[in-house]
Amino acid sequence: RADALLANMIQLHQSDPVTFAELRPNTYVFNTVINCWAKSKEPDAASKAEEMLVAMGRLHASGIPNVKADAFTYTAVIDAWAKSGYRGAAARADQLLDKMEAKYLAGDVDLRPNTFTYNAVINALAKSGEAGAAARAERVLQNMVKRHRNGGHDDVNPTTINFNTVLDAWAKSGGGRRAAERGEEILEWMDRLHKNGNSNVKPDTITFNAVLDAWARSGDRMAPHRAQQILNHMDELCRAGNKGVKPDTYTYNTLINAWAKSGEKGSASRAEQVLSIMEQRFRNGDNDFKPNTRTYTSVIDAWAKSGEKGAARRAEQILSTMQSLYKATGDVDVKPNVLTANAVCNACAFTKIDHDKAEALAIAFRVFNWITSQPDMQADAYTYTILLSVCSNLLPREDRDTRFNHARAFFESCRRTGYVNDYVLRKLRQTVTDEDYVSLVEYRGDASSMPASWTCNARGSNHSSRGRKGWTQRRSK
Repeated sequence: RADALLANMIQLHQSDPVTFAELRPNTYVFNTVINCWAKSKEPDAASKAEEMLVAMGRLHASGIPNVKADAFTYTAVIDAWAKSGYRGAAARADQLLDKMEAKYLAGDVDLRPNTFTYNAVINALAKSGEAGAAARAERVLQNMVKRHRNGGHDDVNPTTINFNTVLDAWAKSGGGRRAAERGEEILEWMDRLHKNGNSNVKPDTITFNAVLDAWARSGDRMAPHRAQQILNHMDELCRAGNKGVKPDTYTYNTLINAWAKSGEKGSASRAEQVLSIMEQRFRNGDNDFKPNTRTYTSVIDAWAKSGEKGAARRAEQILSTMQSLYKATGDVDVKPNVLTANAVCNACAFTKIDHDKAEALAIAFRVFNWITSQPDMQADAYTYTILLSVCSNLLPREDRDTRFNHARAFFESCRRTGYVNDYVLRKLRQTVTDEDYVSLVEYRGDASSMPASWTCNARGSNHSSRGRKGWTQRRSK
């Protein structure tokens, strides 16, 4: 509507500049309409906003001096791209900032980027998941810090939030050890800036947690040890009086996750030791150390990945502890969910000790029965994939009938609930004979050729009508 009104204004003014002199377009009017697009959430809002930016340039070049893009114009267009969610949008926001900075350095004082401009680009890059986005976000932050240091302008003021956003981008970049080390370097950079008098840049708990997360995701064999050292340093700083870096539940959960992913011998026991520390501190009255569903699920995950003797039994015991805690307190923060159940089933599926396999099989079936008995919980595609792995790994291959009967029961349940996907089908094929597989899928091919009712809730299905979070990573704090 605002766009149409502006177009009408321009048309009337151009038809008779004297009569409609008061309708002469100006920067303020264009900025108002561009800002409407930026906040509209329309699917083409970003491209529409940029079209108006281009139109302003043409009108200015044609001799209308009052129509000239300024910092607000560019920032609104950048913000529109940042919020669009389109692939490549973050890169486009970054390009517009580069263009804006180049014009400012060339003498256009109206195009001096401000804190809002830099924030929009850093956030867009950090959340984009694009290749190289973390490094590009850091480059923007470096420019921001340089402008603040050299320019003496209050309109460019880097803060802890900017640094934490870049750190989070590095943690999630998939850059392995290098990303984790870069995170530590940025943490040290923040500390130097703060000690040199920048009160707006001071490492906090979120800062340290992002560096811990980078190590936990790095895949490096030393990751849990380095994460433990960083947590110990946080404790030391806190005891020395810096309460702003006090470790919290997220800190400890990240350390547990680092142990779970390490594959190091004894890692499951180390994860449990961290849990024990949390439980003790929470019992002593410190709510910042309260274990939650993710805490317990991550410890179960550590046992699942360990392959140690009794791993499935210990995983089920932790699930039972959660069930008892929730029943006794009604505290939803410790309520087990389908991810918790899946982690227990995973421990069963990858049981390596022959003596443990019969017990692991029984545990997996008990956990599935528990899931189906819960009114507010439903097995998902990953549940069925893991349960089929249980059948494939724990039931003797020569016992065709037993393998088929259990696999059929799980697959039929999966079909009824709409969670069939290609992972489920691949695992089903590994569990039963080719002849049995063809009969179960009723002579169809991959998931895309299955009936919509079989696949409607499965992530990545051609028939899926809901945007669901990935079944391999649905975690909160």
